[in-house]
Order: sequence, then C-alpha cells, then structure tokens
Amino acid sequence: MILKKYKNNLRPLFTILALITTMLWWGANTTNAQTPANRGTLHDFTGSGRTSFVTLGNISGDDIPGGPIIWRIAANPPITGSNPAFIRVFNYGINNMDAIVPENYSGTDTPNPRTDPTVWRAGIGTFFVAQTPIGTGGITIERAVQWGQQGDNPRGIGDYDGDGRTDYTVVRNVNNVNIWFIMSSSTNTMRAIPFGSRAGLNPPSVGGGFKVFPGADFNNDGIDELVYVTGANNGTRNTYNIGDARTGQGLITRDFGTFNDDFSIPPDDYTGDGKADFVVSRQTQGSQAIWFILDVERNTFTATPFGIADPDFIISDLPVRGDFDGDKRHDIAVYRESNQTFYWINSSDGVPRGQKAPAEANDFPLGALDNF
Repeated sequence: MILKKYKNNLRPLFTILALITTMLWWGANTTNAQTPANRGTLHDFTGSGRTSFVTLGNISGDDIPGGPIIWRIAANPPITGSNPAFIRVFNYGINNMDAIVPENYSGTDTPNPRTDPTVWRAGIGTFFVAQTPIGTGGITIERAVQWGQQGDNPRGIGDYDGDGRTDYTVVRNVNNVNIWFIMSSSTNTMRAIPFGSRAGLNPPSVGGGFKVFPGADFNNDGIDELVYVTGANNGTRNTYNIGDARTGQGLITRDFGTFNDDFSIPPDDYTGDGKADFVVSRQTQGSQAIWFILDVERNTFTATPFGIADPDFIISDLPVRGDFDGDKRHDIAVYRESNQTFYWINSSDGVPRGQKAPAEANDFPLGALDNF
C-alpha cells in the first residue's frame, strides 16, 4: 500500500542511460493560435467528451518491480443514468520503469478526441503511444517516439504549439536550471526552453520540493504555458511559476497553498473562462477537505468543502483532475480509496455525483498522479 502524501511519487525510477534523439513521424501542419484547437477532454479514453473513470494497479513501491502496470478504465457515459459503460482492463507499461503520461497525442476522433494510453520508458528514452482496446482486443502500440535521457522528467507534457495535440516533452535539470525539451507536433521540430531553477531546494521528504506540472493555458490562446511549483523548505508555502513556452520568459509567480497542509493540483480551467486556475485541496480544516480555487486573472478565489480530509495524508480522499460532466470545465473531484468510488461536483449545475470504479483495493487513480 502507498502511504503518506508521496503516494503520488510512485513514478518510475529514472536509472538507465538513454540518448536524446528525434524521430520525425508527422507531416508538418499549420496551427492558428487565435482559435484554440480541440485538444479533447483530459483522460477521456472513449470519446464521450467526459473524463473516464481510471485506476492503475501494480504501480506502488509495495508491488513487484518489473511487473506490468494494470489499467482499469470505465467509460463515463454522456447521459446520466444511461446503461453501464463498458470496462476495459489491460496491461500496459512496466512498474518502476515507466512514467504514465496519457494525453491526446494524435488529435484524431473528432469532435471528442480520445486520450491515448501512453508511457515513457527511461531505459530507452521513449514514449510508447497506444490505442484503448476495443471489444475484446488487446493493446495496440501505434508509435514509439524516442525523446529524452537519464534523469529527465516527462511530466511537463502539454500542447505548446496550439494544434490540439500534446507535444512530447521532457524536463531536464542542467546545473539547477530547468530546461524543457519540446518536440512540436505541428512542425516536427525541437526547441529547448530554459525556465526556472532548483537551486537551494531541499527534497520533499524534509518539507521542501520541486514539481513539474503538465502545461496549462492561462490566456486562452490555445497554447499551454510551462508550469512548475516549488515547496518552501519549511513547508509553509508553495510557489507556482508560469513561463512562456516559446521564450522561457516568466509570466506569473504566485504563492498559493502550502506543502504541509495541501494537495496542490495541476492548474486547469475550473471557472469556465478558458484560462487555467490554481487549485489546492486543504486537509487540515476539520473533517472535510476545503478546495481553494484561485482565478489568477481576477485575483479572486472560492472555498468549497468537498471530500474527507486527512492531515496525515495516510489514507484519504485523493483529489483527482477531470471534467466529469462534459461542460469543458474541470470539476472538484476525489477518489475514495475505501470504496473505490469517484465523487465529484458537477461544475455545470453544482450537483454532487458518484461512480463506483472497476478498481482493486490498492489501485491508484490516474487523475491523482500529478498532485504535489
């Protein structure tokens, strides 16, 4: 069983040398950043326009190293109360070797592009992109893209060219400077963008820390910005750092939430203006967790009680990301480990909902992997 707040640090051990190479496999396309392309809904593996209910098995430190990662996916139907959605269970990836980084890399299946099951293997510096199995079929690998080397972090993926497809991205620490290596899906070209520093930060085990978040769009131009968060060495604050993905220029620096008290959740649009917001789930204010959502542009925030709080981060409702009602806004949502159920508040009408997942007792929700 994964314990404490760092159950989210079950990501792979990057221990094997790989060389950074470029595999060109898409024809060049043009993109119009003024009209954001349809990148699809986060973790929508079925094309319903809603986040699927997904848990992962055999990814904790208690599981057998080298064993297969087990994906359990239940579709989120587009109409509440419709027939039970199909369930897919398949093995894809290797425990303690692969980072789990599913996104929409292909841009197909409009009007609701599906998320591609994807892992990044440090040993060969390669993204493996697959299709969600249909019917009784097994996993099908669509492509293998070499990108990255030993010690790189693939969690900074995002759509950094505005074409609606996620770009293969790794973040490298070079003399305490963070460098985003981005392969543009629209032009098949690589750029290396320096942004931010890790100098002077203690590891998370002593209350400090550094975390690369997936990219997020803060100005609704269809192009993600670079995002990372740092935790103060005494655990008293977290600082969000937002940078331009083309120049590396710093755009936003903002203290929000604390390492000791909060789950910090990757920024996304919770308010419906098309612009990413800062979000934390505070675990120290009574029996309920409090979700604080900061509208960065307006500098206003809301506080919403939701989920069972656990100040020790031992076994709690885990905050998860996703748009579960299909209104193009992220919802306040948790995964309850005790009964393997997703709970969320529809951002469209404010109604709380719940859905049992096809999960095993020790599964981990995909939507919580990137929390800090």
